[in-house]
Amino acid sequence: MAPSPEVTEFPSAGSRWWHKSAFAIFLLGYFWYFSWDSLWVHFAPDDMMNMASAWRTKPIQLLLAQLTPWSAYHRPLGALFYSVNVNAFGLNSVPFHVELSLMLLVNVYLIYRFGKLLGAGEIPAGLAAMLACYHAGMMNLYYNIAYSYDVLCAFFYLAAFVYYLRIRQCGRLPGAGQLTAILGLYLCALNSKEMAATFPILVLTYEWIYHTRPTKDWKDVVRWLRGPGRVAAITMIPTLMLFFGMVGRPDGLAHTGSYRLDLSPATVLISVTRLTSDLLARSHQFRTGWVVAIWALMLFLAWRRNSPVLRFCSFVLLITPIPIMFFAETRGGACLYIPFVGLAIFASTVFVEFASFTAKFMTRALDLRRIGRQRLFAAVVVAGAFLWARQINHIKNTLGRPTMAQLGRLTDDVTQQFRTLNPHVRPHSTVVFLNDPFVDWDMTFICELWFRDRGLNIHLQRMAPLPPESIALADHVFDYRDGKLIQVR
Repeated sequence: MAPSPEVTEFPSAGSRWWHKSAFAIFLLGYFWYFSWDSLWVHFAPDDMMNMASAWRTKPIQLLLAQLTPWSAYHRPLGALFYSVNVNAFGLNSVPFHVELSLMLLVNVYLIYRFGKLLGAGEIPAGLAAMLACYHAGMMNLYYNIAYSYDVLCAFFYLAAFVYYLRIRQCGRLPGAGQLTAILGLYLCALNSKEMAATFPILVLTYEWIYHTRPTKDWKDVVRWLRGPGRVAAITMIPTLMLFFGMVGRPDGLAHTGSYRLDLSPATVLISVTRLTSDLLARSHQFRTGWVVAIWALMLFLAWRRNSPVLRFCSFVLLITPIPIMFFAETRGGACLYIPFVGLAIFASTVFVEFASFTAKFMTRALDLRRIGRQRLFAAVVVAGAFLWARQINHIKNTLGRPTMAQLGRLTDDVTQQFRTLNPHVRPHSTVVFLNDPFVDWDMTFICELWFRDRGLNIHLQRMAPLPPESIALADHVFDYRDGKLIQVR
């Protein structure tokens, strides 16, 4: 049964304004409570690699890469984010976290608007926004700067979709200028991360669920693609370009390391199990039987009656994980930010229906008419929200905060030692590190970002030992002994 409007919408314009303002302040406090400690988390090892890679690339090359999705340059908008910030703030992680927190907060609002435009109603959209403030299954999203690609991707993805839905709700089709704006926003999402590639398919899904569909006549299909399907058709062009860059090129992402494609059923099952567990904030993965039962229940709730918002959100959950479901190494956690949007709106809509039914039952069966159905509905909603917040707060304090507090500690320690030692080297010289505390190329990345000289020849003795005579010819020699960075020469 559908929830009654009298309990799920605010009754008057004045009351609606007051409630919206109060709820916005609540969301701001709720978001800050869960994410304030992210400001002091250090750079992760991947951040140093990402920053160094972005810094090595000339600004003009980064800008051109935004317009060439078929090129081998991987996630150029995320690289631009790193490049701008490292040039402005150096190796200070706080400004990075501030910017990401602001984008996450804007995304909370966009999720609220997305839910409203899909027809979820005021209260379900508001609850979806609350869920988006912090999700324990995606804690890296709030703490780890390396997931800035996911934050940027969701930001532009949602901005493009919300803008499109606003136009369609007015009964219009996007004009040339609006199409350009949507295409620009989508290209930014695509340049942030390949998760955005599902946008054209979801636009088609929205049109099929909420508006008219073409007949089987091919002429009608062509007319439809030039009309309601124009956004999907146009955004499919850069999507296919990205697909060619990832799969068609020998140096594409799908041919490298853990991003190698694996189309086996076993990989799909593992991916679905992981995404189900992470989306539901479960510390241990579900068994296969539970995964099947959960998805069957979701599809039943979506299709038991004509509910466009639930049907569309079920497609969001089915379609948006596809870009990461076939990698040899499964992805989850913060990579599921866009699928989570569908889950947040779906779960909030179902919960509001449950709260409405419960309030109606308590009013009639338990003879609580004096309390009032609206107050009972509010009590159920508040109780549900409180229990959810309590659960994710427990996970955050027992798992999230202790784990994330250790993130990048060694990287930060070495960076602080660079600040204390404050070494200087001649331009285009050879720099040798006899020892360093890392297992990969992190010292090279830190060194590049500290000295800001693209002509430096940095050599790690640990990775490829040099004979003594070659070390003697080096311009600068550093060592790392007993936890201390030392300039030998």
